[in-house]
Amino acid sequence: MLRRRDLLREVLDDDASFRLLCSLAAAAQARNGRESRRIAALVPQGRRELAPAMARYGEIQERHARLLAGLLAACGLEPAEVPPEADHAALLELRGSCPAHARMRCGQPLSERDVLAHLAHGHAASARAAAWLARLAGRLSGRPGAGEAVREILRAEREHLAWCREGMLGFARAGHVAAVELVLEENALAEARAHRDAALAVLARTGHLLGWSMARSVVLEGGVQVRYACERLAGRRRAVRLDPLPPLPEPGPEHGSEPARDAVRAGSGSGSGAQSDAEPGAEHGAEPCEGPGAGLRTPSGEAATTSPGA
Repeated sequence: MLRRRDLLREVLDDDASFRLLCSLAAAAQARNGRESRRIAALVPQGRRELAPAMARYGEIQERHARLLAGLLAACGLEPAEVPPEADHAALLELRGSCPAHARMRCGQPLSERDVLAHLAHGHAASARAAAWLARLAGRLSGRPGAGEAVREILRAEREHLAWCREGMLGFARAGHVAAVELVLEENALAEARAHRDAALAVLARTGHLLGWSMARSVVLEGGVQVRYACERLAGRRRAVRLDPLPPLPEPGPEHGSEPARDAVRAGSGSGSGAQSDAEPGAEHGAEPCEGPGAGLRTPSGEAATTSPGA
């Protein structure tokens, strides 16, 4: 009943559940892309070197939203309504520790602390997305063009994850190690809460679409809650670490998701632990299997000076 690969295949092969997941991912990419570009314009003068990459990433996200919309159209599907309770990006923004979004809506310039919080916010979200996309990449052979689209978005998320890490290491080298550790932990734990709530909402909607039994739904929801408890325990310990990412293997047509998942488990994550294969999700529900990184401090306790790789 709960064989991981069979469950994921069931969700991806059904048009209604695939439409829901793809629509959730497209909506998140479009919204985040618009806001990333607007936030880039408010970066303070002392951190203006970060603004071009922020704006460029926003443009990439908007392009990915169009790519996902095209993927739905190629499958003969219309975009689905996005349930607010399943919108991971909105939940994370609401519950996270990133004031940049609120200031952006008011047109207020950002402080350097706001920029740091935005980097930690992006780090948590991209780590979750990258790990889940790595798992999906080799399991979409039944959807023309879907595997290629997922791999493209995966590469962009990993590049953004590495860029966020580099930005936070820059703050650490400037003497703000304690501030970096604090915002990493705050955003990692907020992301874990947002992911739990979004995953439960997606499970409920998916179970309704696929006609799951009450017993099956209860077991899967229990798995989400157990995973969240583990993430809370592991996230607090791992949230202040930042290590370079390992190279990303190119997944093959059928089995490529396993090496990619192992690579993510070896070196990425968002401080919120791992998501079970039994949790259907989209880009918003990716799975970092470790904390938000590793290595902000060296064994001697000094701020790391190595640049994270992409």
